[in-house]
Order: sequence, then C-alpha cells, then structure tokens
Amino acid sequence: MDNLKILANAGRSIVGTYLNGCSPQEKAAYRRDLNALLQMGITTDTVLEEVARQMPEIAPIMESQQDYKKTELRELERFLKEG
Repeated sequence: MDNLKILANAGRSIVGTYLNGCSPQEKAAYRRDLNALLQMGITTDTVLEEVARQMPEIAPIMESQQDYKKTELRELERFLKEG
C-alpha cells in the first residue's frame, strides 16, 4: 500500500507500472481482454472503477489527487494502442 502511495505521490501511474512489469504474454492477454471489453461497450473508466472496487486501497489514492484518475485512464488507453 505504501508503495502505491509513493508512486501516486510521485505522479507515476500505478496501472502503467504494473503493466510494464508484465511479461509479453501477460500484456498480450490483458490487451486482448481489454479490447474485448471495449467491444462490448465497457469503457476504460468502468474498468478502472472495477479495479478500484476490487482493490479498495487504490480508490482513495485515485480520488485524493486531482486528475490522477485521468492519468490512469490515459495509461490504459496508451497500453491498448501499443498492441
């Protein structure tokens, strides 16, 4: 939890940091799954809200800093465009 706060306070994306640590196979699977969700009409915003719901320790971090959620959304969108 403290590491997540440190990343957020430094302006680093928690999502981006996690994805950068994934193997190419994991990245491909996440990209495939996220694209499938988008095709079903589920937005990146909804995905991020679900992550925060499943990991409640992240929610206060995203809400405490102005525009932090927007940064995470941009990171998800960037990740999808890379593939």
